[in-house]
This record gives sequence, C-alpha cells and structure tokens, in this order.
Amino acid sequence: MDITTSSTVKEIVTARPEALAVFLKHGVDVLLECDESIQDCQLELCDSMCHIEDLDGLMRDLQALFNQAN
Repeated sequence: MDITTSSTVKEIVTARPEALAVFLKHGVDVLLECDESIQDCQLELCDSMCHIEDLDGLMRDLQALFNQAN
C-alpha cells in the first residue's frame, strides 16, 4: 500500500494493525482519540483533528512500515 494524504486512518490500520504504534509514536492514540468519523477521513483532512504535528514524518514512518515484509 502506498501511503498518501488521501489514505484514511481506517485503511491503514485495517491493512497493518501494527500501524497503531506508528500513530502513537507521532502522538496520536487512534483507539482512544479517533472516533469512526475521524478514522474515515483522509490523512490530509484529519491531521488537525488528530493533532498530527508532522504529517510528512508520519506518512514516511507509515510507508516504511508498509515497505517491510509482513
């Protein structure tokens, strides 16, 4: 999967549940802070709702996770 600004939190976490740790590393506790409507938003839209300070860094780290062998 390619991580883009149009990827949703739900798509990412569904494909790789261990992505929750990557979000947490960037200060976002998806399970605690992001309700269903936020999880369905694209990353570029939910960055302010989820207080993502470094969207590019988050996307880089998520892409690195997806680039690793399962």
